[in-house]
Amino acid sequence: MKEILKQAQLGKYAVGSFNFSTAETLKAIVLAAKNLNAPIIVSTSEGEAEFVGMPEAVALVEAWRIGTKLPIILNLDHGKSLEKIKKALAAGYDAIHFDGSELSYEQNVAKTKLVVDYIRQVEKTFDRQIIVEGELGYLRGSSSLHKEELKIKEEDLTSPDQARDFIEKTGVDSLAVVIGNAHGIFSKGGEKLNLERLTDIRNELEGKAFLVLHGGSGIPEEDVKEAIRLGIVKVNVNTDLRVVYKERLSEQLEDNPEETTPYKILEPILEALREVVEEKIKLFGSQDKIKL
Repeated sequence: MKEILKQAQLGKYAVGSFNFSTAETLKAIVLAAKNLNAPIIVSTSEGEAEFVGMPEAVALVEAWRIGTKLPIILNLDHGKSLEKIKKALAAGYDAIHFDGSELSYEQNVAKTKLVVDYIRQVEKTFDRQIIVEGELGYLRGSSSLHKEELKIKEEDLTSPDQARDFIEKTGVDSLAVVIGNAHGIFSKGGEKLNLERLTDIRNELEGKAFLVLHGGSGIPEEDVKEAIRLGIVKVNVNTDLRVVYKERLSEQLEDNPEETTPYKILEPILEALREVVEEKIKLFGSQDKIKL
């Protein structure tokens, strides 16, 4: 699993992490990756995992792995409690993102270290490899459409000095950074990455952790490309998929009011989702990166 991110780091491309909460969304993500011969990460937040079911999410992903022979990583996105993380690991998740960013720095370090220690013991006991991601900085917004302009404060951003200290004290594999990104899409703009801050963080870490960019739905494409060039190896996308799903579903129900067959309603939605994921994979530069 970690080799996938190492190859991205060496090749200066990023692996897309796409959230799903329905089987057809997962299908669309996987088909896009299959079409473009790209490695992917599929993620469920705690809420999405509760809706799908953690064992069910693992089983669905494993079925697609077998059917496509793609290296698909299943990730718990924004896990905030050790209890939920333990359940995800027991179910068979491959990667864990512990989000302690709402805590004080000291508490974030302590709780992240607790999660890392637990996961390392699981790895040793069950001969597994699990990617552990921490988060540092204040990431505004949520995975939805926001009508206001995004306003990032200086204190929201990840501190390069703290980033180095955080990695050394916690031992995480990956670090989600805040560099002007936010969750969701802001209709009045304001999403602009601080690439100088990203460069400082990268230089401080000296390759000791993989760098992750959350909030990949609303960031200008040129910023995403430059962030990847500067060291980002994983980009999270959720809101773009949610928005397309809702828009296409509304259109289908309005245009076909007499239709009652679920798959006929869902097929155009799946196709639209696949197109969005393919566009992101191309943007991240991860197409044709699997050696079959």
